[in-house]
Amino acid sequence: MQMPLLKNNHGSNLFIIIVLLSLLSGCKKNDPFPQIAGEESADVVYDWYKLISRIQRNTAPPPVVLQNLRNFGFIGVGLYESVQPGIRGAVSLSEKLYQMPGMPQPDRDKHYLWGASANAALPSLMKQLLVGLTDADKASMDSLENAYNERFRKHVPDAVIKRSAEFGKVIANAIYQWSTSDNFNLSSVGYILPVCPSCWVLVPPATAPVGPFLKDSRPFLEYSLTATIPPLPFPYSEDKTSEFYKAAKEVYDIGKALTPEQKLIPPWFADAGGPGVGLASAAHNLSIITWVLEKKKAKLGQAAQIYAKTSIAFKDAPVIVWRSKFDPNLNLLRPVTYINRLIDPTWTTFLPNPPYPDYLSGLVSLYSSSLQVLKREYGDIPITDVAYVWRGSGTREYASITKLVEEAGFSRVLAGIHYQFTQDITIKVAKDLGNQIANINLVRSSWDH
Repeated sequence: MQMPLLKNNHGSNLFIIIVLLSLLSGCKKNDPFPQIAGEESADVVYDWYKLISRIQRNTAPPPVVLQNLRNFGFIGVGLYESVQPGIRGAVSLSEKLYQMPGMPQPDRDKHYLWGASANAALPSLMKQLLVGLTDADKASMDSLENAYNERFRKHVPDAVIKRSAEFGKVIANAIYQWSTSDNFNLSSVGYILPVCPSCWVLVPPATAPVGPFLKDSRPFLEYSLTATIPPLPFPYSEDKTSEFYKAAKEVYDIGKALTPEQKLIPPWFADAGGPGVGLASAAHNLSIITWVLEKKKAKLGQAAQIYAKTSIAFKDAPVIVWRSKFDPNLNLLRPVTYINRLIDPTWTTFLPNPPYPDYLSGLVSLYSSSLQVLKREYGDIPITDVAYVWRGSGTREYASITKLVEEAGFSRVLAGIHYQFTQDITIKVAKDLGNQIANINLVRSSWDH
């Protein structure tokens, strides 16, 4: 079905999709409507995530990677809380997450439309949490919210929509207030870089470390406070016969012989290119999650649970990984530093080096942890990655979630910015986190989704 396009006044000529108001034109106000989130369509949620991806991919400068991931963590949790009372047998995440306060509750004697609650919660959360939204962006968000409310009014009484929207906004405000106390800090003020043969050093264009104190940010799971990180699989060595030298030489040899196909992979997963070319952080993962949920025809209740659980990974994976990166015993130099020092002083990486140590890997930790939630829910299913169809780059096809995660990890080796052993160990550590998240029982066993 062709949907109308509304031109945004954004400088990048952003276009957004507005929901076709006639979809429910045959409904009447006194028609029955579902009061259970497990029976409601999740389209409203999909459209919100798609809209914010369109907005953020044109934001200049792009959102700060780690901050954006953290913010989408809270957005996913808030989405779930806005519809949780409508999921049969469901419990609040305040019973499951670390130091999460109790959430506001709806009036049990009143009717609610949970899609309308989500439709109010999501823009409220996004406007409060996401950085860099312009007035034009907010106007686009208002348009989508109003379009869905008009759609709902075709089959739901106004009083129910108003009540539901008010509840969604109350939840959004409560989640935002909780977010302000998480001690999130990307500053490096007061941090002193260690000096040793194996220690990480800044690599241009980086001018300062990012996130040495991120480990102190409150995670969503108590598990993440003490999640163990394996030591390096072999000791640092500059001996040409050592395993470490071989690992660095592998990165060097791969980088010297990249094929045209291999050169497509690193920027695909790095979401490189800047505004109008690459996606903002979290958007690529969310695109995959949304694609799976749409293919599985997930209803609102199930979709909210999956978005919440994958969003937990967005916040906790960086907390665990950055604790490792800046651990004095694990702080590890990037391949380029080792290679320039001992193998080839002229060698350069395919993509720029990030401003933090090598071990563990941030990017693949997000894919491994969040997609493990999908794997536990739906199995190791084939995936079509459609994240860059919008710019004419086609799709990437994977026989399984496992294969996608493996390629995401290898993309950083192809880029020249990680050792393969870092990727392999990170995938395992993040998979363990994903399993911890997947184990969260949000619906009592006597109920379905």
